[in-house]
Amino acid sequence: FANMPYAALPRTPRPLRNEDYLGDVLVQKARQRRNFKFVYKRKIALPQQAGPSADPMYNRLIYLQAEDDLISTGNLLVTSEEHVAELAALSIAVAMPDEGFPRSVDALVNIDVPEFIPPNWRHTKSAEEWAQLILGGASRVGANAPDADLDDLQLKLIHVASQHPYYGAHWFYCHRVNDQPEIVAAMPRDLVIGFNADGMHILDAGEGRAALATFGYADIYRWGGSSSQFSLIIWDAEVESTFELILTTAQAADMAAIILDYINAIMAATGVN
Repeated sequence: FANMPYAALPRTPRPLRNEDYLGDVLVQKARQRRNFKFVYKRKIALPQQAGPSADPMYNRLIYLQAEDDLISTGNLLVTSEEHVAELAALSIAVAMPDEGFPRSVDALVNIDVPEFIPPNWRHTKSAEEWAQLILGGASRVGANAPDADLDDLQLKLIHVASQHPYYGAHWFYCHRVNDQPEIVAAMPRDLVIGFNADGMHILDAGEGRAALATFGYADIYRWGGSSSQFSLIIWDAEVESTFELILTTAQAADMAAIILDYINAIMAATGVN
């Protein structure tokens, strides 16, 4: 596959189909002698199902996913320095329940504080500068309170993530193939395509992940592809006509499956047959 046009594209976790079972996947991968790992992630996140669960383990898994999206991968971009400091404070407090929240700049620097900063912000300040900001952020969100409740801190970070327009999205790296019409020609060659409850999000794959367009599932008239290409027929309300977007990707089947899963989930949640 080294010479395929998508060979250099990063691969993201493949959402399993509803009918897939972990045991079957294990057997399949073992027979193929392929290295793999399971990533536990909520596949479908609908607004009407966003409330916390009575199950603390479920809340913990949702927290880890939100923390990964906000801080580790930066898939959910944080736009203000103040929010970065607050999220970092929450993440540190949850990661250190026994040690207690670090009380000084030096103590924060000693735990490698940049690791708690989203990637797009990480190198904009020194560790000492971030530590000073995080101390203030911790006071605002209660992360350094002696009686801070771990579950409450987790829910605060989950709440921030759930308000993001890309919350719950599955992301796929693609190359744009076609150059027409104008809406497609204006897009960069390297794209990141995300699917969540609001529909399909098209982002520039370059630094900063600039948002290019969003289309609801009702605007996606057709979709499908092969092992190396994925195409969509999309309604452009601005010009009142459809256009085709052709992408090169190694994950065409994964993209097709998550579109269908989201449409089915939305219809089921709204009582539409």
